[in-house]
Amino acid sequence: MSVIAPTGAGKTTFVGGLLAATRRYVLAIDPKGGDSTLGGLGYERLSSCPGPKKLGRMVYDNDDNLRPSRYIAGPMIETKADEPRLRETIRQFLDAAFDMGDWTVYADELQLLTDPRMMNLRAEVDRILISARYKGLSFVSSYQAPSWVTPAASKMSTWVAVSCTRDTDVVNRLAEVLGRPKPEIRGALEGLEEYSWLLVGRNPRDPVRVTLPDYLAPVT
Repeated sequence: MSVIAPTGAGKTTFVGGLLAATRRYVLAIDPKGGDSTLGGLGYERLSSCPGPKKLGRMVYDNDDNLRPSRYIAGPMIETKADEPRLRETIRQFLDAAFDMGDWTVYADELQLLTDPRMMNLRAEVDRILISARYKGLSFVSSYQAPSWVTPAASKMSTWVAVSCTRDTDVVNRLAEVLGRPKPEIRGALEGLEEYSWLLVGRNPRDPVRVTLPDYLAPVT
């Protein structure tokens, strides 16, 4: 699944609620090294990668105690000098998820992982995207525009969720990848309320779905 929206549209909050309701084994990759919204999901942070064997024992222990295994992957960083350690730790987590299979990997701000000027981990991400089905992996990513990330992110997604955007490139790429008419995508996006999401599946014959934000009664 790809989640595409501008900054502040609620990408991480949307994905967090979705994963809490549907996934028991989650590795949420934190390329910012201390994202506050990710931290608000209530996941335990793993500042170093324990490796597949120890991670597997942690999962078994959680299962025995009827607890989900949901973790934020990556250390908190404070200075630029910490960035190489963050990159290497995230690379190890991506490799561990691939080797183990059966995880749901959530890559927050995917452009930070795949951009060669940033973490340059596109090869590791593409390996998971391409091999997800036979490895039993689920891959959920959030980013601001399809042109900023590896093309496999949107092309391999079963579902794409998009919030309010005026970005013509987003509309054109979605129409191309999903086999939908551009006016259909554009019209649906223009009609979205704040914090609502357009959900588009791979099958062009399926209906376009729109979420509605929960109603909150005003405080009196």
